[in-house]
Amino acid sequence: MKRVMALDVGFKRIGVALSDPLKLTAQPHEVIFRKSNRETFEKLLKTIEEKNVGTVVIGLPLNSKGEKTKIAEKIEKFASKLKEFLKEHGKNDVKIVFTDESFSTAEAEELMNSLNRKREFLDDIAAALILKEWLESRS
Repeated sequence: MKRVMALDVGFKRIGVALSDPLKLTAQPHEVIFRKSNRETFEKLLKTIEEKNVGTVVIGLPLNSKGEKTKIAEKIEKFASKLKEFLKEHGKNDVKIVFTDESFSTAEAEELMNSLNRKREFLDDIAAALILKEWLESRS
């Protein structure tokens, strides 16, 4: 069975989370520090291949009216380039879908505070929350 990967895309870092093969749970996987798109895409491709990912869920921040923000438009461009990169590497079957992630980082901060845990970067936890919400919305 193919897993689902979620991305919390930021300008400096990308949080990555993965589902289990049955698509029941969402786990933080890693934080990628962005340099070039190519380097970032290669890391994502490696994870897609190693973890047998069939769908990539990308969080889009929407405003209070449910409209795309400027950042959301940049994330869509990133996703479009990722899709092209995956095609060039024979991964035409990997689906890319978007979901609203307006409060995922704030939720991740809240969660870690409630657990009395300190982490320098919360991007992978934010990605896991995006994935959890997406998985729940599909069941």
